[in-house]
Amino acid sequence: MLTAEISFWIMLAVSLGFAGWFGWKHGKHSALGAGMAASLLAGTWFEIVVLDTRINVTMATAIVLLVVYCTHSWHEIFRLLGPLDYLIGAITIWHVVVDTYYGEQPLAVAAQAYGQWMLPYAAGRYAFLHRESLPRLAPIFAVVGAIISVLCLAESWTGINLWETVFTPRDDLVRFGGQLRYGIAYRACGPTRHAIFLSNVLLTLVPFAVLMTQRGMDWFPKLRKWNRWLGPGLLIVLVLGVASSISRGPIVTLVLAACFAIAWLYRPAAWTLLAIFLGSAGWIASDWDGFVRLLETDSNDRKKAAVLVVDEQEEAIVYTGTRNRLVNLQVYVPIVVEGGPLGYGTVDSTGFPPENLPGLPTDPTVRQRLGVVDNAFLNNGLRFGWVGLALFTGLFIAAASTAFQLSRRASTYFFPLDQRYFVISTTLFVALVFEVVTVFWSYDYAFWTLSAFGSIAGLSSQMKRIAVVT
Repeated sequence: MLTAEISFWIMLAVSLGFAGWFGWKHGKHSALGAGMAASLLAGTWFEIVVLDTRINVTMATAIVLLVVYCTHSWHEIFRLLGPLDYLIGAITIWHVVVDTYYGEQPLAVAAQAYGQWMLPYAAGRYAFLHRESLPRLAPIFAVVGAIISVLCLAESWTGINLWETVFTPRDDLVRFGGQLRYGIAYRACGPTRHAIFLSNVLLTLVPFAVLMTQRGMDWFPKLRKWNRWLGPGLLIVLVLGVASSISRGPIVTLVLAACFAIAWLYRPAAWTLLAIFLGSAGWIASDWDGFVRLLETDSNDRKKAAVLVVDEQEEAIVYTGTRNRLVNLQVYVPIVVEGGPLGYGTVDSTGFPPENLPGLPTDPTVRQRLGVVDNAFLNNGLRFGWVGLALFTGLFIAAASTAFQLSRRASTYFFPLDQRYFVISTTLFVALVFEVVTVFWSYDYAFWTLSAFGSIAGLSSQMKRIAVVT
């Protein structure tokens, strides 16, 4: 069995090797995106520690290839910036301001903030900044996503994780057991630490497969007429990969994104979907307890149910893994409000549970039960206060609005591509808001979410360049 460090160096060599080959074959500007796509195949726990900082293969690949990019295209870095660029810069700076205010060493905080926010965003932005980047890189990301999906489907069937079997077992940063769910299949986590993280990563790759469903494009010239089946096939495999985690949130997110896209493209369907949405909302509002019980269909979830008294002045509640998301709101929203514009900083808001926050339940058992704050907005609100929460929310809004604006002019500026990539990106960014409200903001998938935002920013900048030239 290999160690995490050896696994790291092996997969880093694979990622950089593929980036070098692809850049040599298709041009230096393609190397960054190709290397990032290849790094998806590495386990997120394949890490080395440098100056007390964990660095995984994807981070290292981004660091090396961004340095290379800056040596040959440094003049492109700050040209034609947009709202997303300013927002990611603002949240990076605010991260430094908050943690420095709470006594952390400024240079160390700056490096951490860059790695958490700017690095993944920059990797996505500069990978898709140049002409032909989208049609050239989309097949690579889609194929890599399909490979991961196939391996995860095998994991879901057998319960055997290939990355743990061939390389090294996962670390214990996240509690996850690949248990049998609903008596149907095992929850696959693939190259991530948790099944939900896996699905969230694969969700960010769906637009690339959707793009490849466009007819008349020779994505792989050697396949000739089989190209017409390649896109739909990759899309189906990716969707099955998302489902292999057997996680309700990501599957609902995918369904929501598809419904939004259908409503957008086919206006008559919008009224039907709106009626279904309003009817569902009415039923949920009238029978909230019944709706929650419907979500608790997992027998393991029901077995772990417990009665908790969160606040001594309130009645006891039934606690399950599903209800944890609701109880999180009850406990942590007032703490976020009390935290003010600055929040509590990274140190005090980190941990399972975060030990140094005011207003947490005094009972140790209750505190432990509520230790995982399954809400990305609460995570960032606790760390960076009202300002950080507003900036974080703004990233999703700006990403969706930028993708929407690109969709309206895609066939003109990205010819021969049509609008489908931008349509599904828009709807997916909107649907992802509902998803990350129910899951901890983990770097395992946060990297790829921010990278997707960066990709849209890069394509927006690319369109502006074309408009200036013409």
